[in-house]
Amino acid sequence: MKAVKHSRQVRHIMQIARMMCVVAGLAGSLSPAQAANEPVSQVLEESVQVDGQRLNLNGSGTHIIKRVKIFNIGLYTTKPRNNKADLLASPGPVRLKLVMVKEVESELMGRRFLADIRSSTTKEERNQLVYQLMAIGEGFAKMGDWKVGDVMTIDWSQGKGTVFRSNNRQIGETLKDDLTMHAILKIWLGDNVADNKLKRLLLGDKE
Repeated sequence: MKAVKHSRQVRHIMQIARMMCVVAGLAGSLSPAQAANEPVSQVLEESVQVDGQRLNLNGSGTHIIKRVKIFNIGLYTTKPRNNKADLLASPGPVRLKLVMVKEVESELMGRRFLADIRSSTTKEERNQLVYQLMAIGEGFAKMGDWKVGDVMTIDWSQGKGTVFRSNNRQIGETLKDDLTMHAILKIWLGDNVADNKLKRLLLGDKE
């Protein structure tokens, strides 16, 4: 029974690795030449409504891997947040909005995602996130490939938890904790981010 349980957990983790690669930044093997036909930009609204509150666009940028644009990303907050500590200490709501500018296959290797999580969270935090990541994996497992123009939103409010949506359809269950969103935000806003320019843009810097 232990072996069966362990095998099931491994499958869940692999689902997470494959399906959350979009959030963490995996985009497959894409060459710079493939960027030629990409849309120049995708619209990110100046304001949105989350849990009955108006959130304004705090900052936005483009997630790029190997010189290829993968998705545009916007951070929405109740008031300007120009540093990570201030953002993580806020009660929310907070929204991350990702707009795909490159098609991404759902079957992707998970090494980069897992590495990003390891680098942006402590061992204690990772231990606390096991259930949440498994739940996210189960929700994402039924989704197909990400197409150009597809939209993912990740909404969080203190005490209410984190909700993932793809093209306005909820992905999986509401994760009723704060650590999940904090870990996700640290992928782009943490101390060991892959793209410091994008971090600065999301925190309100202008190009």
